[in-house]
Amino acid sequence: MKTKILILMIGLVAMFNTQSVAQNFNVKGVGHIGINVPDLDGALTFFSDVLGFEKASELELLELDESWKKRYKIHKEAVIERIVVIQSSSGSKIELFQYKSEKSNKKLPFGEDPAWYHIAFYTDDIYKSVAYLKSKGITFLDDPFVNSNGELWSYFTSPWGLQMELISYPKEKNNNEKRLTLKTRTKMSKVDIEALTKRHLEIWTEKNAEKRNESIKEVYTEDVEIIDPFFVINGHSKLNDFIEDLQKKHPGFDFSLARPIESHNNIARLFWQFGTASKPNEITGQDIFTIENGKIKSLYIFIDGLKN
Repeated sequence: MKTKILILMIGLVAMFNTQSVAQNFNVKGVGHIGINVPDLDGALTFFSDVLGFEKASELELLELDESWKKRYKIHKEAVIERIVVIQSSSGSKIELFQYKSEKSNKKLPFGEDPAWYHIAFYTDDIYKSVAYLKSKGITFLDDPFVNSNGELWSYFTSPWGLQMELISYPKEKNNNEKRLTLKTRTKMSKVDIEALTKRHLEIWTEKNAEKRNESIKEVYTEDVEIIDPFFVINGHSKLNDFIEDLQKKHPGFDFSLARPIESHNNIARLFWQFGTASKPNEITGQDIFTIENGKIKSLYIFIDGLKN
């Protein structure tokens, strides 16, 4: 009898410990996938031109000391040449690394090796997607096949040989679409929001139209809406044209921060001043942002002292 009670008590302790861990640790999803590529420019062309990803950011290079390399199993002479983050239309991110190392293994592992991996991309219509990718010269390992759950799979290879997958869930289409849009509600950190809104301010000060347009694509959603007391505009092209016109009307004027940026729950408020070097606060106001998938979705502009 004592033995049974002891076993029961041990079981209860284990159960409560498990519940405690579950309450304290809850993975919300996958933040990003990191992969090494032999040629980052080539990989960017593949992911953007073929799969529709956009470049989200290029990170500063890390200085890898000897202890770091030993800890992360990196050859001593290896250096990181570039790190770029790309993002899909649903918000999923992939971090691309390009290393330089004479000792790195140039051969991909076999399919059964522990180091093997693949990336699966969701598509609503796998047959149309397969036909599209084949038209781009992508090599498929098989035709789409269906499992007992109604899931459709098809595997293909990237230009550098990495195995990738297309997958579709026709029977769970609505549920899957809900899962894909969860990213829009993922809360960004204050640091990331501050960096994003500061880039917004830099864009409105940038004088080179071509460079400004490239930055606009990285910072704002394609259907971004800008609402000002005098106008409403939508989209990248119209935004770039408006900034160009604004700068022509106010030569020598630049935007700068008037006070610290405030943010919560993917909403931010930026206090700005617009003027010359001798009088930087000729015009002042604030911008209110809503952010979706790491980009500015809408912008509401308020100008100080404006009378209706």
